[in-house]
Amino acid sequence: MSTNDLFTAPQVAKICSTDLKTIHNWVNRGEIKFFRTPGRHLRFRRQDVLEFLVKFGYPIPDGFAPARPKAIVIDPSQETGASIAQALSDEMEVTAFADHFDALLQIGKDKPSLVLVNCKDNPEMLKVVQNISKHEKDLPIVVYGSDTIDHDASKNAGAMEVIQSTDVTSVKIRIADIVQNNLKAAV
Repeated sequence: MSTNDLFTAPQVAKICSTDLKTIHNWVNRGEIKFFRTPGRHLRFRRQDVLEFLVKFGYPIPDGFAPARPKAIVIDPSQETGASIAQALSDEMEVTAFADHFDALLQIGKDKPSLVLVNCKDNPEMLKVVQNISKHEKDLPIVVYGSDTIDHDASKNAGAMEVIQSTDVTSVKIRIADIVQNNLKAAV
């Protein structure tokens, strides 16, 4: 995440053409997502400000919306993960991780638009899905893998969608549908 992706309360007030007190009121009512620095200053992520603008009908400043959604692929098989990431790279900015700990750190640092998790032959990866959905409640998570994936267990863990395949073409087509139907609607 670059410093251009973080905003101060006065910057958000300027974007919304309102005063600083209104921003603090929105924060206190939970209407806009924020975090605090160690010095207790308010900071807002670009994606969270964008979601707020869309939700409440504010005009989106030119160049404010990210050009492409970001996705993180968590796949213990580096080969499959890289193939999925490559297939999706035309549509979105994708980063693949074989190690779910590295992926979780990246998700916390730079919240993506979508997370894909390969649970093929590894039901323990559902714990990763559950951990992500517990801490990032609004983050769409897609589980993919073989047809032996337990659909209900994946949904209960927090997966928005289950794709019972690791075929790159199948995953790409389904993710394109999800992006078109869900992510673009939010932006």
